[in-house]
Amino acid sequence: MNSLIIFPDLPDIEVEEVEVAEEIRLSLRTTSPTASCPSCGTVSSRIQSRYTRTLRDLPSVGRPIRLIMHVRRFFCKKSTCAQKIFVERLPELCHPHAQRTKRLQKALCELGLKEGGQAGADTGSELGFSGSRDTILRLVHQSRRPAGQEPHVIGLDDWAWKRRRRYGTLICDLERGLPIDLRAFPYCRNRLGLARGAPDD
Repeated sequence: MNSLIIFPDLPDIEVEEVEVAEEIRLSLRTTSPTASCPSCGTVSSRIQSRYTRTLRDLPSVGRPIRLIMHVRRFFCKKSTCAQKIFVERLPELCHPHAQRTKRLQKALCELGLKEGGQAGADTGSELGFSGSRDTILRLVHQSRRPAGQEPHVIGLDDWAWKRRRRYGTLICDLERGLPIDLRAFPYCRNRLGLARGAPDD
């Protein structure tokens, strides 16, 4: 199987091995001889150690994809930098500390905006996406509306974190397909912001 069919050609990342079974496993490694310190920006070529990082990606040909990423830790060459050792970043592939690739996170966020938390998770499961309701809602909450642009058409999606105890409302800018706010309440509110048996804010 051609690895380019299931994984994009990204700079400084090389596919070493592909295993195809119930899921597709790709072993990847970085190829750049240097990395920049995220704290001070100093470029370093001194490798301190290596470790393996696992990421989930969008499915391909009906199978989930797991990326086994071999990354390196570098020594920072700048003596005054507080971060003596740093891990190389993979900006084209994923965010720091993330368990999913950027394109999978984007797909889950779009599901959350269109269908809500649980419905988005159900649809994602049918499509082979790896992401729970809570994951989808967190990704929606983390995304931001461009500053200075007021929404003209908004959408509301209500859901229960815990029935009869905690409820939430997702407010979206429907024109741009972006979240505006994610609010949780300890009691049931209707969409006008009124609480049953609770005083107005």
